[in-house]
Amino acid sequence: MLRRNRRTKGQALVEFTLAATLIFFLLAAAVDLGLIFFTLQAMRTAAQEGATFGSYPVQVLNSDGSLREVTLNYAQIPARIRGANGESGVGFANLLDLDNNGVRDSTETNPLLTDVRNPNAFIYVQLLGGSDPRNLTGTCPTSTPGSGMQNGGRNCWIRVTLRYNYRFNFPLAPAFADTVRLQVATVMPIRSSFYNTPN
Repeated sequence: MLRRNRRTKGQALVEFTLAATLIFFLLAAAVDLGLIFFTLQAMRTAAQEGATFGSYPVQVLNSDGSLREVTLNYAQIPARIRGANGESGVGFANLLDLDNNGVRDSTETNPLLTDVRNPNAFIYVQLLGGSDPRNLTGTCPTSTPGSGMQNGGRNCWIRVTLRYNYRFNFPLAPAFADTVRLQVATVMPIRSSFYNTPN
């Protein structure tokens, strides 16, 4: 009777260990999936902020004050995106460190962090043309009088693509990859009014 009692206790301990391990891994995976969801939400909000700001075009003037072109404010759009969750970079996605290497992007020289016209960059800004926002394959002229951007932005759109390296918390994730690159994109029509005139 005593031997059977000990065997039952040992069996219960093994069963608990196996079940607890499985439950722990499932819980850790659920936490990671939840964090990925909230990270995507923060990214979507930031991309919308950048696209909304960028949808107001800027006038580029010649030295004599005449209009040279109407274009996007490529210098300020990334700043609006990165500042969408505050200056301290807290939140589910630290938009001040998009490659998630622990170093602020503003101190790095990686062109994927600074060149917003690079299709592989973490922030990619496009000026597109077309009448259907689901199928934007055309271009939008910026320096042709009476058309495109100089025609109140008619049939001109801005697309902001934001990428972020999410670092997994799940214990088994390093068996596959330490990080996954998340991506969101927002498309907005160009407004007919100008935001400002850069010097």
